[in-house]
Amino acid sequence: MSRLVCVPVSVCAVLLSVSCSAGDGPYLIRGTARLPSCTTAPAIDMSGTRWFDSGTVTITSAGCEGTHLGESIPSCALDWVVVAHEGNDVTFIVDNEYRVLGRLCGDALHLEGGWWLPVEDGAAGCTYADDSAAEVGIQDEASTLAVISADEIRGRLALQQQCSADYDVTLRRKPF
Repeated sequence: MSRLVCVPVSVCAVLLSVSCSAGDGPYLIRGTARLPSCTTAPAIDMSGTRWFDSGTVTITSAGCEGTHLGESIPSCALDWVVVAHEGNDVTFIVDNEYRVLGRLCGDALHLEGGWWLPVEDGAAGCTYADDSAAEVGIQDEASTLAVISADEIRGRLALQQQCSADYDVTLRRKPF
């Protein structure tokens, strides 16, 4: 399946999304990250919670037109809703459209999947326009966030689309 997606700074590209799930329901975009085995009890209960992400995306390779190596771009917040937390396994629905799988091992949240990641569009800020975002997959090099408190989780995620990027992200719990 091909989907038309756009990369930061208003430049469109076709991304082959062969790893997306077929049919209705939230998409599961596969990066290279996979969830590890885990028997350590979760540090927090994430059942029925909602989170917003914020952070900075830093371009780490060539390939995304309109960006340059080392460029840092602020992200725009999206809803991350926990729809299931059973044992160590957590399922997020991001922006009502993408499924991100998690495994909470003690105070480490391992993630697998991907989502539509919007970034600030220059002086316009967070427009959430299609040309200010890209579908990204979480990569194995950095796929674990640290539980700082019951209301904050943060760390660095390695992401891949047309180019590679690091996302220094903080998830903050928000009331429904």
